[in-house]
Amino acid sequence: MRSTRIIWAALVFIVILIITGCNFGGNSGPLSLEDAVEAGVQATLTKEAWLEGVESARKTAIAAENDQGNGTGQEIRITDTPYPTPQPTLTPTLKPAQDHIIFPEKPKDRVDTYLIDYNSSDYAGEHFTYGENYKANVLERPFSANEMEYMGTIDIIRVNMKVTEIWVYVIFYLAEDLPDVGAMKYGLELDLDENGRGDVLIQTELPRNEEWSVDGIQVYQDLDGDVGGEEPMVPDHSLQPRNGYEVLIFDGGEGNDPDLVWARRDPEAKNRFQFAFKYDLIGNTGYLWSAWADAGLKAPDYFDYHDLYTNETAGSPYPGSPLYPIKSLALFDNTCRSYYGFTPVGDEPGLCP
Repeated sequence: MRSTRIIWAALVFIVILIITGCNFGGNSGPLSLEDAVEAGVQATLTKEAWLEGVESARKTAIAAENDQGNGTGQEIRITDTPYPTPQPTLTPTLKPAQDHIIFPEKPKDRVDTYLIDYNSSDYAGEHFTYGENYKANVLERPFSANEMEYMGTIDIIRVNMKVTEIWVYVIFYLAEDLPDVGAMKYGLELDLDENGRGDVLIQTELPRNEEWSVDGIQVYQDLDGDVGGEEPMVPDHSLQPRNGYEVLIFDGGEGNDPDLVWARRDPEAKNRFQFAFKYDLIGNTGYLWSAWADAGLKAPDYFDYHDLYTNETAGSPYPGSPLYPIKSLALFDNTCRSYYGFTPVGDEPGLCP
């Protein structure tokens, strides 16, 4: 494990050097969020090249964990032990859909914050991938169970967020073009108090066309605070019942605000789609945010998924792992968390390196 920690410590140090441009302060002070994001966007190709460069270190770290029994030092035993089914509460009665008053526009050019996620298409033909950290709830599983058939239309590779006075625009970049039809869902989690526990979940069915629409969109809240279990972002297989995101506040235009959230296919690229949600959905507050794509469970009342399944039951996408292949938890991809509207300390649960 010591070698694993050294490898990951080196990776984090490299990330810091790249993001800051080797400038840790001085007379000008550290980069602001806005400056750092702008510099990061302009250096996307460099950053992606770096990701390729550290892949061998990722493999070495994974191999070290596998050699030591998945980091526990004990024998791995495959188990199909089921865990309790979440018990969702009744959703409130939504107001009937009303006439729309305001529509989103074309997102501005400037990016305010963004995420880059692992591209599993590189190894899709070999039926494995890297980039997952199951214990930290960063799941890289755009594959079917057992056969490991790749599904690039749920493989997130980048997500941009653009904030305006009225709308927050979120653009998903996928490894493959969106299909004409499909049963997958895409979504955002918003952590409003930066404790690692999601508070608001926005999800949409596959957008049908390039016109903004509210069809197939839901917004959920977790009012009883049980998303993530007892310790957010850490696997928690307690037998205590939980209900995840249990309150539905928006459903295809039904709710207090018929214009709350919209989605569409990106008119400029077939592998992208866009969300637009009203800034007042969450109010004037800083937050952590992450993205996900799901063609498997699609169950808001099960979040977080790694609390429902042990790593042994879920399986692994890593070649050579004693847990390979993916089993119970398949056809899902999510990201680590970026931030907006506040300065992170650095130890926020789920925060990207």
